[in-house]
Parts: sequence; structure tokens; C-alpha cells
Amino acid sequence: MTKLTQHCRRLIATSSLCMTCFATFAGEFIVNPVRLDVGQNAKSASVSVVNDGEDKLSFQLQAMDWTQDKDGKDLYTDSRDLIFFPKLMTIEPGQEAIVRIGFKSPATSTEKTYRLFIEELPGVGKKVEGSSAQINFLVRFGLPIFVTPAVARDELAIESAELKNGVLLFMAHNSGNRHHMYKSIRLEGTNAANKPVFVLDIADRYLLASATKLYKTSLSAQQCKDLASVVIDIQTDKLVQSRKLD
Repeated sequence: MTKLTQHCRRLIATSSLCMTCFATFAGEFIVNPVRLDVGQNAKSASVSVVNDGEDKLSFQLQAMDWTQDKDGKDLYTDSRDLIFFPKLMTIEPGQEAIVRIGFKSPATSTEKTYRLFIEELPGVGKKVEGSSAQINFLVRFGLPIFVTPAVARDELAIESAELKNGVLLFMAHNSGNRHHMYKSIRLEGTNAANKPVFVLDIADRYLLASATKLYKTSLSAQQCKDLASVVIDIQTDKLVQSRKLD
């Protein structure tokens, strides 16, 4: 009996149905580029915002320092490093506005990360089809900004991987000095005959420099019963890291 099977046998199976209904409403504007990667000595950059709709649009902008806590959760605080203009803008249909960004201090040994939030302000309500009601759907877009260090060091480790009471846990630790953008996080479980038991993909976006993030995935009782080993495979824009758990 493998350690994985021993842990799974302690699983108390419960079942619940969770239904979440949601809708995403895209604002009728285009931001270009959708992220900024700038060199250590960059002094300025610019972003284009185009009103692609039929109504006049107004926005407010806010620059934030972007970090991640010990659990990998994004944290934002008002930034003193970025200077940007305008802070408020109104764009007529079919027109373009340029946001200019200045950098007060360069990155040193570690990448600096920010987000410039472009938030749509309430305006003329948009009519709901088949109704006389007017409603506003407002979009807040956070433009990622990365100021790279002079010498990049890319590292990533999969740590503390275990299966406990039917829950597969592992930590991704970025000990490098710049961010990783995830391409995929995949878990592949196999039985004693090396046949597939499950393939699970975890959706995530960024792991910043020096950050660690815990991932948890629940397995069914049947998956636990059949499981002999799991391969954790992480692919980012910079490297690939794998770990096998027996």
C-alpha cells in the first residue's frame, strides 16, 4: 500500500452541489498593450485606450504597487513610484486617449511590479434588450507593469507536496528575482499499472518574485482508491518544473 493510498483511505466522503451563476460584461473599450515590460533604466511608457463603443466613456486611473502575501494573494497599495497622466479622462466614440507613465525609481536586484487600474465611471445607462430598464456595467482593468532587474535570475520550486485526507496540496515557490507567468499547472494521477486516474488543470496567472503560493485540490474517494502516484507539472513563460509524488 502506497503512502498516497494510506492518506486517501482516511478520506471521509461528502457530496455537495454548488451552482454559481455569473456573467461577464466587457466594456466597449480597448487597452493596448495589455501589459508593460520595461527595462531597468526605463523613464517612461505609454498606453492607448480606445473607445470602441457608441457612447461616450469616462475613466479614472490609479497606480498601485503590486505584491503577494505569504499565501500568494495579490496585495495592492498606492504607488509613489509611478507618475501618470491623465488621472481622469473622457473618450468620445471612436476616439483614442494616450496614458503616459513615468517611473521614479528603477528596479535594483529584484523586479518591481505594479498595476495601473483603468476604471470605467458611471455614464449613460445601457438599455437591456426587451426592457425599458437602463443599467450600467462598469469595467475595471488592472494593467500589469513589470520593471525588470539588470540581471535576471529565474527559479521555481514545487515544495511540500502531499496527499492528506483526500486533498492534494503543494506549494509553488519563486526564489528568483522576477515574476513567472503561468502557462499551465497540471496534475496527472496514475494507478499501479501506470494507467491514468485523473488529469487536472489549475488556472492561475502570476507568481511574483520571492512569492510562495499554496494550491489545494480535492480528489474523489474512487480516485484516491485507484491512485498510486501523481506528477505535478508547472510550465511558465520562463521554465518548466515537475515533481512526482508516490
